[in-house]
Amino acid sequence: MQVNIGKVLAAINVLGECGHDIELHPRLRAVFSQLQVPSFIFSSFRVDTNGPTTDYRFLVGCNPEWIQIYQHRHWYSNDPYLQYARFNAVPARGSSIQITSAGQRDMRAMARQYGFRSNLIVPAHSRATSLLGVLHVASEIEVEDGGEARLFEWQALLRAMAMTLLDVRMMAQRTLMVAKFELDDRDLTALRLVLVAEPAQEVAKSLGLSVASIYSMYSRINEKMGTNRINEAARLAQQYDLL
Repeated sequence: MQVNIGKVLAAINVLGECGHDIELHPRLRAVFSQLQVPSFIFSSFRVDTNGPTTDYRFLVGCNPEWIQIYQHRHWYSNDPYLQYARFNAVPARGSSIQITSAGQRDMRAMARQYGFRSNLIVPAHSRATSLLGVLHVASEIEVEDGGEARLFEWQALLRAMAMTLLDVRMMAQRTLMVAKFELDDRDLTALRLVLVAEPAQEVAKSLGLSVASIYSMYSRINEKMGTNRINEAARLAQQYDLL
């Protein structure tokens, strides 16, 4: 089957128009069908400044039984492919990623039973967010039969897709957090100014308000976000990609 690259690129371009996973999933499956890639998982998680990872989310295009086992056993916390993606931006063949524990060996052995025999890991990083994306594509073809080599042929397209998926996830997360904290545009502008260490007097001047009004705004923002200090609220807003 010959792949129409122009058609694939056009399909990748419209992925960014999706507002949520329900809309995104069928379009993504169509792209991978054209590339003859039978299985994929797009994972995203947040890397906090002190090291821990949180907020795992998965967009799944494989046997659903596999992802149920994966999540039930909390393999995401020790997944060698996700660990690779934390510290590397270059796509990597699964066979080149070091397995360092019995749990990781068990995970990979179980994954093989669900068609993950050849694997390609495509990280997606952005300096604007603590959110990290990982596109994991796989096939049932064994590595020695050229399975990984075939996947690697699409690495440029897959990198573009991974970054687009991360952008979609960031926008969805931002919309969710703005609604959760009930922040309006003026609140977000104030937090941006606080983040770059502007004093209350400068924030007041920028927003056309009195200093007293700015301090009242700070109190309301802290109450909405469950913080004690406005600097803490600004850092939390940055962590959730609101600024």
